[in-house]
Amino acid sequence: MLADAVADFAGQDFADRELTILHDGDDAAQAGILAIATRYPACAIRVSRVPPGPCLGELRNVAIAAARGDWICQWDDDDRYHPSRLTIQWNAAQAQGAAVCYLVDQLHWFRPDGVLFWDDWDREAYPMNLIQGSILARRDVIPRYPNLARGEDTLQTHALLRAAATAGFRIARLRGAGWCYIYTFHGGNVWEAEHHQAISAAKHFSAARLLPRLPELRRRLAEYRPGLPVLRMRVGDETVSLNEQLGEIPATKIP
Repeated sequence: MLADAVADFAGQDFADRELTILHDGDDAAQAGILAIATRYPACAIRVSRVPPGPCLGELRNVAIAAARGDWICQWDDDDRYHPSRLTIQWNAAQAQGAAVCYLVDQLHWFRPDGVLFWDDWDREAYPMNLIQGSILARRDVIPRYPNLARGEDTLQTHALLRAAATAGFRIARLRGAGWCYIYTFHGGNVWEAEHHQAISAAKHFSAARLLPRLPELRRRLAEYRPGLPVLRMRVGDETVSLNEQLGEIPATKIP
C-alpha cells in the first residue's frame, strides 16, 4: 500500500511538492521504503527513521517538523490519491484566501469486499463538517497533535478550529471533489471495521445524489495510476460496477 501512496504522490500534477516519509521500523523496513522512494528520482522524497516509542500523534508532529515546505498536506500510507488532489485543494485554499483546506466528502474503499462508498461529512454539524485526515494547511497555523495512538486528528482539529476563531484565519471546505481521495479500510487500520462501517452507514451519498455523479466518478477513477482493481458501489438497493459504461451495468441485489 505504501508503494501506491508514494506512486500517487509522484504522479501529482502540482509541481512544487516534497514527500517526507517517517517511520519507526527496523532495517528491513528502512531498506524497503528506500527502494520504493528511489523509483522516482525526479520527485523530492525524503525518508526519515525514528526510534520506536512515540504514538501516531507524535509521529505526525515529527513529520511536520521534518518537512521543509510552508504548506503541509497529510498523506497516509494506506490511502489512494487522484493525480490532481493537491492541485484542487491548493486552488480552493487560494481562491478563498484560506490558510487551511479540508475535503468535505471522500470515497471510502472497503478493500476486502471491493466495495466503494462516497461519504459526505456535511452531515456533521458545523464546524466539524470536514474530513480531518484531508488537511492541507499553512504550517504556521497547524497545532500539535496529541501523542495518541488514534483519535489524534480529532483533538488536533478541535485545536485548529479554536485557533481559527481566535486568530481569524479562514478554513476552506471543498465539496464535490470526493473522488480525489480514497480513504481505505484493509483490515490492518488503526480503527476497526465497525468504525469504518458506521461512517459509511451514516454518511454515504443516496442513490439520487450518486446517479448523476457516476459518469464523472468512473472517469476520475480511471485516471488513478497505479490503476485501481475492480470496484463496486451500492446505489440504492443495487450494487453497480464502476468498471463499465453507464447503461451497461450488471446490477445485482445486495445480499
